Amino acid sequence: MSRNTKIGIGLIVVLFITAAALSAVMVSGDKIHSNIRINGINVGGFVPSQAENMLKEKLEPVIDDLDITLRFKEKEWKLRYRDFNFQYDYEDAVTKAYNIGHKGSFFRRIRDVVAAQLNGEDIKLNYSYDEQYLKNKLEDLSKELDQEAKDASIVLEEQRFVITDEVEGRKLNISKSCEIVKAMIDKVSEGDAELAVDVTEPEIKRSDLESIKDNLGEYSTKFNAADADRTHNIKIATRSVSDILVKPGEVFSLNKSIGPRLAKFGYKEANVIINNELVPGIGGGICQVSSTLYNAALLSNLKIIERKSHSLPSSYIALGRDATISENYIDLKFENNTKHPIYIYGEVKGSWVKFSIYGCNENPERTVKIKTETIKVTPPQISIIEDPTLPEGTEVEEKKAYTGYVVKSYRVVLENGKEISTEELPLSVYRVVNGVKRVGTMKTEPQPDETEVLPEISDDI
Repeated sequence: MSRNTKIGIGLIVVLFITAAALSAVMVSGDKIHSNIRINGINVGGFVPSQAENMLKEKLEPVIDDLDITLRFKEKEWKLRYRDFNFQYDYEDAVTKAYNIGHKGSFFRRIRDVVAAQLNGEDIKLNYSYDEQYLKNKLEDLSKELDQEAKDASIVLEEQRFVITDEVEGRKLNISKSCEIVKAMIDKVSEGDAELAVDVTEPEIKRSDLESIKDNLGEYSTKFNAADADRTHNIKIATRSVSDILVKPGEVFSLNKSIGPRLAKFGYKEANVIINNELVPGIGGGICQVSSTLYNAALLSNLKIIERKSHSLPSSYIALGRDATISENYIDLKFENNTKHPIYIYGEVKGSWVKFSIYGCNENPERTVKIKTETIKVTPPQISIIEDPTLPEGTEVEEKKAYTGYVVKSYRVVLENGKEISTEELPLSVYRVVNGVKRVGTMKTEPQPDETEVLPEISDDI
């Protein structure tokens, strides 16, 4: 077929279509022109109301069954299109379809019909939905999904460790999740929508705690269990410090762990040192807890950050090995300078308080011992006050005297019994406290012998 022939045939076709279009424009009346579709559905030849009803019959059942599955890991939630009031705008689409060949100038109508006949016309349905419902739905889901990250925990029960798994932190990203769901709605499709969730990993995991299996160091001190109030305080403070996990590089503070020493928290009055004297005070006995824990930390070879000795020697522990604390003033602090978490466990049994520190002993051949050296002793002076109100020979201690000491302490690390390092610990200074004694000077008159003389009695024979 020659080129001219092809051109001729093409012109004939165009003329035919144009004539048909012209005819259609002239006679179409109130019907939608042919070869026009809405969302792929042919609406040509229908009046607008018929086209709208037909579209609803075909598409509404589809929308009724359409849903999106919101997912996060093993969790899923169904979100039906009807839930967020998804609606097609049928009237708008049908109006657009009808206007092709019905609106505009005569020549424009012919052009539009010719274009529809040659290429077809497919009008996309616009839609609307309740975006606020979608946002509210995601906010409701966030209450179910969101959770704070929680470290794995460990407790010592009946001489064995029990570990509770860590919990990851989760926060539903509502803005991003909205965009994900909207993208599916834009396609009017169903399927799975993976929610955008910001995940925070916990700092301590089960795998970290599984390294806690070795007793790094422990220490015990004895107290007078007959002193009920002091014993009570020791028990409360020990419970506050027990079952505590200290992360690598973290500094433990005894004051922070124990908290305020107040009667409302159960603490009672017992002897405390104030101005170099033993006087009743709330929380007396806590320093025995701090001294015991201090020695457990020393023997565990942990780094001591803060420690101060008492101003007076303590009866329950050797010089140079005590540790006093005072709320908001003096603290006991030590750092977990190991590569693994450590676990502090305290217990009170009978008249003993004991602290053990567990962790991962990477050098089991090493041991720690503490040495002390008294470098100064200052005996107290005793002031004698003659007291005429006391009988001669009577002595009353008005103020207790204490010998002063300056003591150096050392932490010695041995490996296979051989010393490999010596660390000088904080100096211990115990103040000398001069005493006062009252001596009676009151003389008394000798008293006559008041022994009763019995009359002589003879036996009758």
